[in-house]
Amino acid sequence: MRETPFRLLRAAVFAAVSASASLLLHLWSGGHAPGPLQFAAAVALLFAAAYGIGGRQRGFLALAPLCLAAQFGLHEFFEIGAVAAVGHAHGAGLSMWLVHIAAALAQASWLARGDAAFAKLLDALTLFFASVIRVLGAGALVVIRPRRFVLRTQTPRPVPAVRTQISHRGPPRFAVS
Repeated sequence: MRETPFRLLRAAVFAAVSASASLLLHLWSGGHAPGPLQFAAAVALLFAAAYGIGGRQRGFLALAPLCLAAQFGLHEFFEIGAVAAVGHAHGAGLSMWLVHIAAALAQASWLARGDAAFAKLLDALTLFFASVIRVLGAGALVVIRPRRFVLRTQTPRPVPAVRTQISHRGPPRFAVS
């Protein structure tokens, strides 16, 4: 996953998702559409930033602040040079920021899950092709470096044993006599 083609793919997906989500939110909230060159510049900036930090798989907690920064930066970038319509108060208000925050969190979740699924797919393909090469007996040794998986779940807490009082007595003596 650290190889250049995968970093390029990861950066391209991050840039496309971030720029598209920000543009759609910008237009949905009444902002003016940026020109094609301005949108291409935004995608290029995001791509360069994502390539720089895309050296490894990142989870939701690492992607959330990056997506928030991308949403804020793109919102401001799209406002550069845009002429606001009469009576349009774009860029102000709590609701606009809440929508950007919700979009950034959803985007971070989607990207983290997609990245994890892509890594699992690459692992499965690697194991499949290694087994095909072994079965065909191509004579080449196939070295598979197993990935270290980090469990993101907590270990279950031990449940304390439930103590019950069991009586080993029989029936009362007067009942038997």
